[in-house]
Amino acid sequence: MLFIPFIYFLLLTVYWWIKHRALDVCVYMAGLYALTSLFAILIVYGNMLGEGGILFNEIGLTLGIIPTLLYCVILTISILPFSMLYGKDLRNVYVSMSWLPLMLGCILIAVALLNLYLVADSTLEILQGDLSSVRSDHYAGILSPAEIKAQSMSAPLRYFYILNTSTLLALPLFFYSVCFEHRPWWYNVLLLFASLSTPIKEMQVADRTEIVFFGMMFIYCLLFFYKFLSKKVKIAFLIAGIPVVAVALVYFIAVSQARFDEREGGAGAGAMQYTGQGYLNFCYFWENANPDIISAEREFPLIHHSLFHIDSNPERRAVRSGQQGFFISVFATFIGDILLDLSPIGMILWVIFYVLLCFYIIQGPHREELSLGEVLMIFALAVIPVFGIFYYRYFSYKYTIMLVLVGLMYILSKIKFVYK
Repeated sequence: MLFIPFIYFLLLTVYWWIKHRALDVCVYMAGLYALTSLFAILIVYGNMLGEGGILFNEIGLTLGIIPTLLYCVILTISILPFSMLYGKDLRNVYVSMSWLPLMLGCILIAVALLNLYLVADSTLEILQGDLSSVRSDHYAGILSPAEIKAQSMSAPLRYFYILNTSTLLALPLFFYSVCFEHRPWWYNVLLLFASLSTPIKEMQVADRTEIVFFGMMFIYCLLFFYKFLSKKVKIAFLIAGIPVVAVALVYFIAVSQARFDEREGGAGAGAMQYTGQGYLNFCYFWENANPDIISAEREFPLIHHSLFHIDSNPERRAVRSGQQGFFISVFATFIGDILLDLSPIGMILWVIFYVLLCFYIIQGPHREELSLGEVLMIFALAVIPVFGIFYYRYFSYKYTIMLVLVGLMYILSKIKFVYK
């Protein structure tokens, strides 16, 4: 069973690559799951089970045929709508109200500048300290210096700062501006800076996930908009990208070494376990989770936060871990999270709804024109399978706010104004 997901997703990647004759977003998504499935094989044969978030140990490894087939089939169905996006056919991305992306971009830039004010005077000192202790303090519920500073802000600014978790939307806005609007370079640089606001904030707690998330969605946007990028912009990306990627790698390696260097296999094994545990933990959830325990606060976070005052926080997850009899805060892919929360039937129903929504937004294959609202909605929906190699991204009401913003942009993009 161990080799089936890797072989399957590798073949799916090759199939879509040949069919599209390009490295489109569906090829990218399938390739991500092929890569994580390969790491799962290396984890098992490298004797790295039982630690680093992997729930199976050396003795109890059980990879059944049913969870393996479900893993492959359900993930394929989730990616299928994105196979209708042919980059070579897309000719234009339009907007009915030219001020709309500018207004949203300025809001996100303002949030990012506020975030910079909060983190500027303490981040460097944190990065020069013991990153392992910084992460341990975060897990223990100790606030970072930026979080303490944020509490001293006025109420309107605190509420405004909640939008910081939505600043990733600046990334597709940046690519749209560069490719179609051709706004001033300084505005585009500020948009790109805004898209990095959450990773910058999470450096305060020695987090790696947000940088990985940004990198994954940057690649998605690069693939989506690549044909519209001028040669000048591509050269600028290459020149500016090399030092940025180098700094990000140095940070990632430093955090990994600080947190996992004492573990057997060191930081390299920790990175492999970090990336490859999805399929293994999905199978563990299938074999060991109690399907009668339904907890939907991660799938409907705004409703649970507003009406029931329940959030998927460390305390809540500790309670649920006790109910299930195992630690649930691990990477099991997004379908693993939904399987655990809603039972197998609930997972299937959720995926059906998600896929139908994707089909409705994308509408059909070989589209030559998309509205900016559709591009942003597709981007927000693509987050689920792309980052879903780890977990379900929109598990918190703060992250779900991005979906609300995208929904508003999508609705407004459908409104046609007639000027007389």
